[in-house]
Amino acid sequence: MSLVFHRQAGDAPVPVVRHGLGTYLAFAFSLLSVLVTAVLVLVSEHIASEQVRSSIGGNLAELANQTTSRLDRAMYERYREVGLLSQRIPAADMATVRAEVASLQRTYPNYAWIGLVDPAGTVLAATDNLLAGQNVSARPWFAAAREGGAYVGDMHPAELLAGLLPHAESEPMRFVDIAYPVGRAGQASPPVLAVHLSWQWARDIEKAIFGALTPGHEVEPLIVSRQGIVLLGPKAMQERPLVVDSLVAADRGNGYTVERWPDGKEYLVGYSHARGYLSYPGLGWRVLVRQDLDTAFAPVRQLQHHLMAWGLGVALLFSLLGWLAARLVTRPLIHLAADARELEAGGRLRHVQSEPYREVAQLGGALRSMVRNVQQKEAALRDLNASLERRVEERTAALRETFEHVRESERRIQTILESAPDPFIAVDFGGCVTDWNSRAEALFGWKRDEMVGRPLVQVLVPERFRASFEKALRTLAATGRVPQPDVPIERIVVDRAGREIEIEMRVGIVNSGKVQLLCAFMHDISQRKEVERLKTEFVSTVSHELRTPLTSVYGSLRLLASGVAGQLSTQGRQLLEMSTRSCERLIRLINDVLDVERIASGRFSLRAEPLELRGLVTRAMDDTRGYADGLGVRLLLDEASVAQVQVVADGDRVTQVVVNLLSNAAKFSPRGDEVRVTVETGDGRARVTVVDHGPGIPADFRARIFERFAQADASDRREKGGTGLGLNICRSIVEAHGGTIGFDTEPGVRTAFWFELPLQTSAA
Repeated sequence: MSLVFHRQAGDAPVPVVRHGLGTYLAFAFSLLSVLVTAVLVLVSEHIASEQVRSSIGGNLAELANQTTSRLDRAMYERYREVGLLSQRIPAADMATVRAEVASLQRTYPNYAWIGLVDPAGTVLAATDNLLAGQNVSARPWFAAAREGGAYVGDMHPAELLAGLLPHAESEPMRFVDIAYPVGRAGQASPPVLAVHLSWQWARDIEKAIFGALTPGHEVEPLIVSRQGIVLLGPKAMQERPLVVDSLVAADRGNGYTVERWPDGKEYLVGYSHARGYLSYPGLGWRVLVRQDLDTAFAPVRQLQHHLMAWGLGVALLFSLLGWLAARLVTRPLIHLAADARELEAGGRLRHVQSEPYREVAQLGGALRSMVRNVQQKEAALRDLNASLERRVEERTAALRETFEHVRESERRIQTILESAPDPFIAVDFGGCVTDWNSRAEALFGWKRDEMVGRPLVQVLVPERFRASFEKALRTLAATGRVPQPDVPIERIVVDRAGREIEIEMRVGIVNSGKVQLLCAFMHDISQRKEVERLKTEFVSTVSHELRTPLTSVYGSLRLLASGVAGQLSTQGRQLLEMSTRSCERLIRLINDVLDVERIASGRFSLRAEPLELRGLVTRAMDDTRGYADGLGVRLLLDEASVAQVQVVADGDRVTQVVVNLLSNAAKFSPRGDEVRVTVETGDGRARVTVVDHGPGIPADFRARIFERFAQADASDRREKGGTGLGLNICRSIVEAHGGTIGFDTEPGVRTAFWFELPLQTSAA
């Protein structure tokens, strides 16, 4: 841009602004690129956004369709399964009926209750004997099935079974009813086979379909009955009526829509209608899968932002290219003008004819030739001066960088020491303090300025330990190292008030010739020691205050079971047996905990004496046989076992190990199987092996099987019982005898637990 004064006749000069050619070219090129880019971005954004919206809605509709299909197929399987059972069970043989319904419940645990009802409505047989003898003729499923047809009832809350079956407190117990007449078709007033299917199966289907979605989708499925009641969905909406347009649309088929719900929010909703499957007629359920509109269309907004950003970037890029092109066109003229001004400043040329382009080029060449000669001479002087200045700057920068590195290292080390959570103390090989951080000040009461330079032994070390500390310093000065530098050391020190403090410290050595330091991080363990003392007191309290009353309770329960207080009713005997088993389990748990504590505290002792191992194993098998018989498992001693095996051991403790391995093997063996025990010798050791044919040990559990409270699955404790302490105690007992314990497993085929003890020597 240039400023030119234009004069008219009789007027003062008027300034006129004239833009350069490069300005006009750059402006035109930028405007054109912005317009083209804007049109392309708007068209692309509209097309892509519609495609993404359609894809997202289609995904929700597909999820709803998958859910209805899974619901119908699952209900069909249950509907068909109950129908087949109703055709084959003998209504007159209650033992067979009970076995059949129990077997069916085991194969599919979501059958909450299965029962056979006589024509009068009285429950003849049921799973877990629930409602046996009660009249259920008022239930809708009974009347419908007795009239000779299969019945499928919609989901409803539990009534008679609400207080009899265990369930999660967070959600009420709800059932879907299935009922079939038992016997030949057309029979008048036939018995009825009824099933209460737990609504948990619908939750399982929900988790199977929607649990695999990636985090952040926030998709909510709802199952709505034919009457418009929410059967499954957000907790606040369950068992409440729902009126939305998508329910009406679901009756016509699958699809998706955008609508406002009663909570005032807009959702993208996929919908589908359950219409039954094969012989299962369906209950008219409708499945809605909703997603908050902002969340659902977040990819659309993200795509729009990306397109706008790319469009802006492309526009800026083309504007920059236009400006560069304009600069290329006008640069020769600008350079020529600059050369002329440079010559004018030198005063050598006063008149330059610059209108004809060829002459301008010639003049420019002459001017550049002259300027080049002058520049060459000036460049030589500048290069020499720059070379000298560069050398000085390089040397100065190298020294400055070295000093900065040293200061930075010192600051970093000091910051690390000050931010450390534990006290840090450094002393030289003569025992004088060289470093003392703020945590040391807080723990011991001395400031850094008071401690640096003072002998550590005179300040922190109690009088009774000073001689050994000074001896350790002399050994350090002579050898330049400390024994076991990576092992934490527990010591007693004193603070400024003379209070003794128990600490744990880790020691390191800095020995670089000129610098010799002993560095230590210290940790106050007084609270930990107090916790250990309290734990010991607690275990002692459990031993005396809990086990003794439990033993008395257990004895009283056994007396009641023997009939001392007279004969009890069947329900009373069942409650008594449950109480006895619970009491036995609690006593075993307390004994296991006490054994673990004795082992951990070092108070575990053995009464070793010469023993015959095979006879001890035989007695342990006799002690366990009653437990194994109750599980339908046989205990066998392998005929290849060595007859006479002499070891030196504590008989009670070794029996405890064998009984634990036998009970575990019986517990995890299938009914009707056998557990085989072998006693062998070799290499101066005796080996006892217990083999079962249970499910085996999972690979991810094998490394921690001997740890405390270790169980392969939390369900093991509920289904099989146990505390997870038995194998840990077994390992401690065997290792205390100088032996080893281990296992070999092949999942689904066999598992062998074994332990080895040293054979009795002639000297023993």
